[in-house]
Amino acid sequence: MKIIAIETVTNATWSNFLWVRIETDEGITGLGETFRHVRPVAEYIHDQAAGYLLGRDPRPVNAHADALLNSGGNRFLGYPTRSVEIRANSALDIALWDIKARALGVPLAELLGGPVRGSIPIYNTCAGPGYNWTGGQHRARIVSAGEGEITDDLALQINDPGALAQSLLDEGITAMKIWPFDEAAEKTGGARISGEDLRTGLSKVEAIRDAVGDRMDVLMEYHGLWRAAPARRIMLEVDAYEPFWHEDLISMTEIGELAELRQASATPFAGSESHGTATWVRDALAAGAVDYIHYDIGWIGGISEALRVAHLAAAHNRLIAPHDCTGPVVWAVNLHMSLAMSNALWLESVRAYYRGIYRQLVTALPRIENGQAFAMEGPGLGTQLSEELLGHPETQVRRSTLQG
Repeated sequence: MKIIAIETVTNATWSNFLWVRIETDEGITGLGETFRHVRPVAEYIHDQAAGYLLGRDPRPVNAHADALLNSGGNRFLGYPTRSVEIRANSALDIALWDIKARALGVPLAELLGGPVRGSIPIYNTCAGPGYNWTGGQHRARIVSAGEGEITDDLALQINDPGALAQSLLDEGITAMKIWPFDEAAEKTGGARISGEDLRTGLSKVEAIRDAVGDRMDVLMEYHGLWRAAPARRIMLEVDAYEPFWHEDLISMTEIGELAELRQASATPFAGSESHGTATWVRDALAAGAVDYIHYDIGWIGGISEALRVAHLAAAHNRLIAPHDCTGPVVWAVNLHMSLAMSNALWLESVRAYYRGIYRQLVTALPRIENGQAFAMEGPGLGTQLSEELLGHPETQVRRSTLQG
């Protein structure tokens, strides 16, 4: 078997998504995905990575992961980040694993050691149906709820968080992620928070507790917007409401300050999709900065790096919680990983996505029932890009092929 073509797929309507398809001479095609800065990522794939991969056997995935990170023109030097190279390598690595599993006729979870469970709890990241799809879109923009059963959980998070919590419990979902302090951070660049803005943010958490008590785990997200001093003030006030975790209170590059904040809080800290490679996890664990390992497979180097992170976390008796507020392919990969890793806590999910846009983009999605995500069926990832996406008038496919 050898790789004969590599395609990147983009669409201006959903401009934050980039999909990769790796085609083989045996008719097997693997699917990968990454997110944001898609034009330079696609350029790197066709200008650099394709020259290495075309003509090679796709199945020795470990060799390719190492070569794409460390060899020749593909070499990435520097502390682990969400660089163009790492994003591209992530999508390519996912597609290579998909090929390997499809060639063997087994679900991806089987290649990861086999499932340890048939389903896993989800938590709901309270984004709306139009959040995060378009390049440059403002983080806190509230959009129309659309039609049917798709709810605008971002609008509810801001306007009626108690009702939002109850609606999730009604579906069997017992954990939710909110970010009630982002607007305050953006007023001052994260340098300070007024008493009024502090009370406004706290009122959202209080409303959840008033509505549903302790039946809902509340995950606090801060998007790395705060400096250390105001972050400490906010954190200590929020601690009174017993949140499940604090995530991304400050920039994840500041591991020392993050560790100091962690020691001052009664609440566990989650690592962030802002970093998450094994090198970052190693350093964060050594500093005592994080309790839950939260990373995005589409941003850290793909499944190969995610396995290193998962095993490193297990060696430190930590649970993993893969990130997805991005695309349906990474969401499917996260499910396979979470079913196969005994130290997986739950599956991040956005109900506005899996009820809405995800259905337009791929052929199959995980089944969600009573707050649980169930195993995908079929070989590999268990999903492919939809005909609706591929036939969309704004979809662009760029293709590099093996010559001769």
